[in-house]
Amino acid sequence: MKLRDRLQLLGYHHTRVESALRAFQQDFRIKDASPTKELTIRRLKLLTSSGNLQRELLARVIHSETRGEPFRGKVAVGAVVLNRVHSRQFPNSLMQVITQPLAFAVIADGSFWLEPNKQAYIAADEALRGIDPTGKCCYFFNPKTSTSRWIRRLHPKMQIGRHIFA
Repeated sequence: MKLRDRLQLLGYHHTRVESALRAFQQDFRIKDASPTKELTIRRLKLLTSSGNLQRELLARVIHSETRGEPFRGKVAVGAVVLNRVHSRQFPNSLMQVITQPLAFAVIADGSFWLEPNKQAYIAADEALRGIDPTGKCCYFFNPKTSTSRWIRRLHPKMQIGRHIFA
């Protein structure tokens, strides 16, 4: 698959490949001096080599956000991400929701790129099938690690593992 095809698969439809690569780097907080550096290409291939892009993106968010959490919490995090896609308050594509500035710390800190384990893929499958332990929540946070003040003003609906869902 050509570089341009991989970028377009992810929603980067720029006229110039270089512009699309820079946008990809910006969205995923990849600090590369040049758009064609090895890290950028490797990460682009990681996302687009999977047969199911949505499953891959969701599994990566689940894995990086929920290491050490119970399986139900993994499915819940996946459901929250998908609930955002379906909400008018958020962008309407999985890619845009995941890369929305400040939405997920795992994008900024780079842990999104950790290889998802089998449980993360199974949890992504469950969430994609419509399983939602949160009852349509669009937010989650860990009260012990969250530094956001505004999220603490949300009305908590439930707690699963260490995450509070609102």
